[in-house]
Amino acid sequence: MKARVSDILVVITYAMIAVVAALAFQRFNLMSAELAWLMGAVVFLIAGQVHAAAARAEERARFEAELRDLKRANASMVDTLAAAQSRLDALDAPASGAPAGEAAPARDETLVARILARLETAGQAPEPEPAREDAAVMVREALDANRVDLYLQPVVGLPQRRTYFYEGFTRLRDGAGQVVAPGAFLAAAEEAGMIAEVDNILLLRCVQIVRRLTKSDRRVGVFCNVSIRSLADEDFFPGFLDFLRRNGDLAGSLIFEMPRTAFEARSAIAARNMARLADYGFRFSLDQVSDLNIDLAELQRAGVRFVKIPGERLIEAVHGGAPVAGREPGALPPEDIAGLFARYGVDLVAEKIETEATVVEVLDLDIAYAQGHLFGAPRPVRDEVIHEADQDMRRTG
Repeated sequence: MKARVSDILVVITYAMIAVVAALAFQRFNLMSAELAWLMGAVVFLIAGQVHAAAARAEERARFEAELRDLKRANASMVDTLAAAQSRLDALDAPASGAPAGEAAPARDETLVARILARLETAGQAPEPEPAREDAAVMVREALDANRVDLYLQPVVGLPQRRTYFYEGFTRLRDGAGQVVAPGAFLAAAEEAGMIAEVDNILLLRCVQIVRRLTKSDRRVGVFCNVSIRSLADEDFFPGFLDFLRRNGDLAGSLIFEMPRTAFEARSAIAARNMARLADYGFRFSLDQVSDLNIDLAELQRAGVRFVKIPGERLIEAVHGGAPVAGREPGALPPEDIAGLFARYGVDLVAEKIETEATVVEVLDLDIAYAQGHLFGAPRPVRDEVIHEADQDMRRTG
């Protein structure tokens, strides 16, 4: 009610200013009476537009501030609930059979502690048997013996080709020390319910590497592949979120990547958990993209900030009359497509680049980033670097 009264008073004030202006123009013979009143009307309209623009800006700023407060309150509520659950778990612990007077085992063992314990005991494990035909068994053996490596591939900015990011890949080694291709173990790990363990180790490694990289350059980040199944796993995700919350200073440097098909088929639980990560400032990337007919508004709402598409496929899509972001084929000039994605906060990454000829065509499309063997193949992080990162994590964790 007060706002409406205020608006009415403002309109009356502008009307009085317009009348005074018209009378002044007429009184000092600056123009005819008709033109003076016309100028008064123009003054009234301009003043009204200025006031409306200022009011909209103020309303938008107030809305954004309220939205930020709401996100902070939501994050605080999640933390409070998690703390309350931990206290309830601690109260329930004595009922597990621990003798009176003895401290019950801690049930809130952290993600880092669990993984580092695996790393510490890996060297004490007996020599593993040769790899078996059963992929799930091979994955289990590789995890138990810590035969898990982190590979990094550079993602460069165009046209300078400066490295802005790395993509992290998990690679397993079999009992003979041979590197196992992802296609041979990822599906088996998911089906056997072990993908969360793979994601655990990759997450820890990515966080360690990001911390080392950002010591010399805060602008460098790492794409960390994560399974959408892990994000929907209610046993895995709370520890995952807690670990990331405690490493929230890395939110600008750690990007979680998943296949486009998995993103579009995500469950309500996975979508909610992605939103919780986005509230803490973490971003997402989609790979295995074969066309650009994507709902950009949905990507923006979900916190997706990168879309990776093979360079050759990108060139075919923009020049072959394929639909882009729901628009008719050919509706956008090829050089405007990257700008359209950027308006929704999404950068296109041309991946699998292997020739200079492809780079030239990609540059014509004003693509921001590129990835591929031309700029560097995935390379394993040296054992001594991993060892030093483990020591750093133990000291700081």
